[in-house]
Parts: sequence; structure tokens; C-alpha cells
Amino acid sequence: MTQTQQTALLPAFMDYERLSANSSVVMKQFRNQKTVHAYLLTGARGLGKRTFAKVLASALFCTSENKPCGTCYECKQFFEGNNPDLLTIFADDGKQIGVDRVRDMIAKTSQHAFGSGYRVVLIEPVEKMTHQAQNCLLKSLEEPVANVVYLLMTHELTATLGTIASRCVRVKLSPWPDEILGNTLMKLGYSDQQIVPVLRRCGGNVGTALEMLDENAAGSEVQTFVNAAFSMTNDAACVGVSTKLKESREGADQYLNALEQAIHQALMVRCGMLDPDALANYPSVWQKASVSAPIEDFTELLTMVFDTRKRKAGQVNWQSNIDHLMLRLLEEQIKWQQSLA
Repeated sequence: MTQTQQTALLPAFMDYERLSANSSVVMKQFRNQKTVHAYLLTGARGLGKRTFAKVLASALFCTSENKPCGTCYECKQFFEGNNPDLLTIFADDGKQIGVDRVRDMIAKTSQHAFGSGYRVVLIEPVEKMTHQAQNCLLKSLEEPVANVVYLLMTHELTATLGTIASRCVRVKLSPWPDEILGNTLMKLGYSDQQIVPVLRRCGGNVGTALEMLDENAAGSEVQTFVNAAFSMTNDAACVGVSTKLKESREGADQYLNALEQAIHQALMVRCGMLDPDALANYPSVWQKASVSAPIEDFTELLTMVFDTRKRKAGQVNWQSNIDHLMLRLLEEQIKWQQSLA
């Protein structure tokens, strides 16, 4: 990858108002410091919810007229991670967020702010919080502290307590327009030759685009796994793919995410929202299915992947969990082979 010209600490894209009316309304609230106490950012994994949350939060601390400017002292401190009034709870390790972490965060929000008066709490993803942790958070949302703003993020809204969602302004992030996404990737140092084929396949998902670019550069063990899963034609092949996941439990989220994204791409092709060339690297059975298979087939498979991830978080037997998913995927592909031949 070529060297990017942008300051590494700043997001490559900050003008979220251009993405959707929802983003524009919320951005203006933060710029004018007319916020409510809690927001819930929703949308598919990889749409940039965490970056958007940080851009929103930085507007509360920025001292420039055009907020957030990204260049004033406060913005630099914020994006360098040196603002003590920004509190974060991220489940980047894939583990659940326990109640003790939430209690500690709530205790800090009751203290005096160090700077402008605002304290901002970022939690991602909400569905990784234990039931006890979500209930603990709910109490703070019901009795908000002045000048404390919660920015919650979820990839899977149905796994978030309805009582939490009901106490937040919900902001749904949508896929990025190709022009904006392409320009953002160029700012990150990628060439047109790298970007153009990725734009056809990523469906406006910036996270997916970056993963594809990284996979292309690294030789893509993850893509090899997806192709193997999509090529299964018998029980022996199914066992081989299942074994790969069983042996990689700690890194399984990466494989499951890639599988989910690939199925979602096929669904978008089937719905006419994505060019069929996006599946050019996938087995022919998936290319044919994306043209004529029932839409319900893809939505059911997406639900299966979601349920598999949910059971994994709940410590359900990992081996039977994976076997169940792969057998269902095999059954679907055999059905397509027979009906679409």
C-alpha cells in the first residue's frame, strides 16, 4: 500500500453529513451542542459506526467554528486518545463486556469533567454486554447525568435490550456511496487499480472494502475458507470446513464475519443492489443462486450465522454449533446444485 498523505490519527472521512439525512441531523446536534443523553448507532458491521461516534464526540470538544476541525488542540488531543473526558468500552477481544466494566464507567461519569464540561461514553458493541451489564447501563439511561452523552453501537439490534434501544435516539448507518467510499480509500493510500474491483463487491461497506484490500495484499486465508465453505458438495468436505473452524475458536469471529459478508453480498446481488460481478471469485453454484434462488434462502443463512455467533458468545458447545451451521450450508448448496443445474 502506498503511503497515505493524511495524518494517521485523523479519520480518512469525517463529513458524515454527506452519507444520509440521519447522519446529517445528528451531526448538527453535536456541532450545536444540542444533544440528547443517549444515541444508538445501528447498521451492519463495518459501516464505520465507531469512527462516526468519535467524529460526533470530537465536535463537543472542538473549539473551532467548523466542528470538528481535526486541527485545533482539543481535536488533536481527542484523536490521539488523550482526552480524559472520553470513556470507552470496546469488546475488540471478542469477549463479553461484564457488569464490573460498566459499573466502573458509570462511576467515572459522576465525577467532574476535566475540560469543556462534557463527558462522552462509547460502548461497542452493545450486544456483547452481558444481561446484567445491560441492566446496569439501563439504570444510567433512565436517570441521565447532565452533560454526559452515551454513544452506543450495535451490529445486531435484535440482540440489544429493547428497553435500552427505547431510551436512545436511534441512528441507522447506511452503505456508503461509491464516490465517497472510493475517495476515502484513495486517502488511505490505495490505488484506482486496487479500489475499482473492491467497490463492485463490498456493497458500500467500508470495513468490508478494507478487509478485501488487506486480503488481496496478504493472500487471503480468510477468502480461502469462504471459498471452501461455498464449494462443499458432500459430508467429507463439510467435515473439513467444520474442523478448520473448530481448531480456530479464538479467531473464528474473523471467519464467521467473512462468511456473513459473502452471504450478504449474494443477497444484495439477488435483490439487484449489487453487480453480479461481485461474486466472480465465488463458486458457480453461488453465482447461479444469486440470480434465481429464493431470497429467503439467503436470509435464513444469514440468520444461521448470526445464531452461531450468538451461541459462541453464550458458551454453547462449539463443535456442535459449527457442525449445525456447516450442515445447513451444505444442504442449501446441494439443493441449489439440483434445482439450478
